Amino acid sequence: MSQLPSPDSNNSPPKSEPSIRQNTEDSTVDGGMQAAIGNDNNQNQTHSSSNGNVVNVHLGLNPHIKAPIQDRLPSLRMSRRAFIPTAIGTSVGLTAGWFASKNHPRITWKMVSRLGEDTKNLILWKAPGMIRDRIKVMTDGNFTIDLVSTGDTEEILKDVSNGKIECGYSGVYYNSERFRVLFFGCAIPFGLNPQEQNAWLYYKDKPDDDLTFMQKIYPRLDLNVIPFPAGAIGAQMGGWFNKEINSIEDFNAITMRIPGLGGDVLRELRVKTEKDLGFRIAINQIADKVRDKTLDAAEWIGPYDDFQLGLHNVFKYYYYPGWWEPGTTYDIQVNTDAWKDLPKKYQEIFKAVCLETHIKILAEYDQKNSEKLQELKSLGIKLKPFKREILIRAKEETDKLLKYYAKKDPLFGEVYKEWLTFKDGIKKWSDLNREYL
Repeated sequence: MSQLPSPDSNNSPPKSEPSIRQNTEDSTVDGGMQAAIGNDNNQNQTHSSSNGNVVNVHLGLNPHIKAPIQDRLPSLRMSRRAFIPTAIGTSVGLTAGWFASKNHPRITWKMVSRLGEDTKNLILWKAPGMIRDRIKVMTDGNFTIDLVSTGDTEEILKDVSNGKIECGYSGVYYNSERFRVLFFGCAIPFGLNPQEQNAWLYYKDKPDDDLTFMQKIYPRLDLNVIPFPAGAIGAQMGGWFNKEINSIEDFNAITMRIPGLGGDVLRELRVKTEKDLGFRIAINQIADKVRDKTLDAAEWIGPYDDFQLGLHNVFKYYYYPGWWEPGTTYDIQVNTDAWKDLPKKYQEIFKAVCLETHIKILAEYDQKNSEKLQELKSLGIKLKPFKREILIRAKEETDKLLKYYAKKDPLFGEVYKEWLTFKDGIKKWSDLNREYL
């Protein structure tokens, strides 16, 4: 990370700009000067401009001023029209130069995004670029981020933690059991809806804490990382299938592309996932893996992004709800040392941009998903709900799995307990008026 001051711009105005010559006989004006301007006892004085035009100047008299006020005013050697923009321009230029040199050091970070160029038609792909561009604009180009659009989620996390890169953009889809607790910052099956998830992500167990509850978990995993929510996906669909799912038994022997805790729950229902295949399937390869019979089912996000991947061309049935990810969040992970080195002003800009991006991405998903859903229906895709018995069984398996992880990992258990208390309270609030809406 480099922190170099901007070139000093406190130079004299270019020679091509007209300058204002001030009377040197008495250049200091006392407090009476302010009272003199606009006094009722006024008189008119005339000055010739450089182009020969006569400019009328309305002057006031004040007994506290020792010399005639006209002797204390700048000599008017330019037209009135030229004076105002030149003075403002010079002031703005000097002010901008002062801020650039004094308050805004030049800083360059590197960001690696989980989302490569093969996903550039998806809504979420835009998020890291939005963050980069907004930060550059809001810091007048002094804080820049070099973006690399490729990377593995767990590799990004480790590279940010050890300082190899200053920040990374991804979701919490880690393979290591050590990082499983971080799923509470992304999505938990049968968990929180988008609005509730936002409340949880900004929740602090102590109001005066600098960090949120989830941000404080990273150091306890020996991760030198601070995460900032920066891309809410919202509710998801329940995935694509080439056969109807009418009972739990229909999941038997299905091979499905599904990551995260949702995949772990489905494995308890005898679904094969990428863990069973032994290799990962890239997002843009899902449709091809269906065609060659590697996959029988898959889930990604929702109607708009799924359409961009062509999933409607290889599947017959589109199920809902997406119980495994009811309010998914992506975030930008920042190296803690790099964060502490940022000027306070840059930190505030960074946080504001992440929040702005978080909200904008969610709004775009809600809008475009609603539109694309109607289009998919018009194309003959069969939208079907999971039957209640399936949802009940999936919820039971989810609870069993979370309790097992909580017993196995004390930190997971601690966060799970806090999350359950939070969930119970906020669901009561959310449900208060839901039945009437």
